[in-house]
Amino acid sequence: MATKTSKRAGESSTTVSVGIRIDPKIKFALDIMGRLQKRSLTAVIEWSISQAIANQATDFDGGTLASSIDKIWSTDEAVRMVNLAINMPEALTYDELRVWETIRSSAYFWDVYPDGSFGDNFNRLELNLIRSHWALIQSHVEKHKSSPTVVPIYDDDFMPDDIPF
Repeated sequence: MATKTSKRAGESSTTVSVGIRIDPKIKFALDIMGRLQKRSLTAVIEWSISQAIANQATDFDGGTLASSIDKIWSTDEAVRMVNLAINMPEALTYDELRVWETIRSSAYFWDVYPDGSFGDNFNRLELNLIRSHWALIQSHVEKHKSSPTVVPIYDDDFMPDDIPF
């Protein structure tokens, strides 16, 4: 997936190139729609997708996919994944679910109660821990991807192997 960033100073807009295969009749209809709307083919496709997203109902809060995406989207990959896992877990891929289950099974990222349990109370502190350890979480999940069970991350996993003293 290619990402193109505008070269204008101060502009942070990015676009993503997507290759798609569509039926010739649909392509013809999109071309005609573009002529009628005085838009490029790309603009017509983007508009059409936006309309479909705005009209797609979700189970989350009884709203639309557009309103859910507004709650989930972040430019930060870790934040986006956590928001998706909390707000729309049914949309997680297997790999995302494995990451989320690793985070959930790792007491390091949660408030631990005196009895050793930890709950689902998620706050910004935990999110900051996940963000700061995102690369370690991903490499841990990749390292244990063939394990039949989720392998939690322990406090010792955050310690360097080679201590210089």
